[in-house]
Formats: sequence, C-alpha cells, structure tokens
Amino acid sequence: MISQPYQLYVERSDASRNMARYYAMSIEANLFGDVCLLRKWGRIGATGQKMVHH
Repeated sequence: MISQPYQLYVERSDASRNMARYYAMSIEANLFGDVCLLRKWGRIGATGQKMVHH
C-alpha cells in the first residue's frame, strides 16, 4: 500500500494551432488496497478522458 498519492499535471498550449491540452497522472490506491495508475487528458476546461491501469 502506498502512503500518499503521487500526482503530475501538465498543460500544453499553442494559440497559433488552437491547442490547449492538459495531461494528468496519479498513482493511487483503489477501494481494495491495490495500487493503480490513473491517467486523464483532454482540452483545458473540458472533462476529457480517463483511463485506469491496474
């Protein structure tokens, strides 16, 4: 079990290409105590997508 969650959040913006994206990753424990990697990405200001790796 991990003692604390680890998080990373980065943004990529380029006005000339109309690009405004975010990427987030975190390592967390799930309800069963297993460690998993959670990835989120999408356009800044939008909900975006999410994927969990067990």
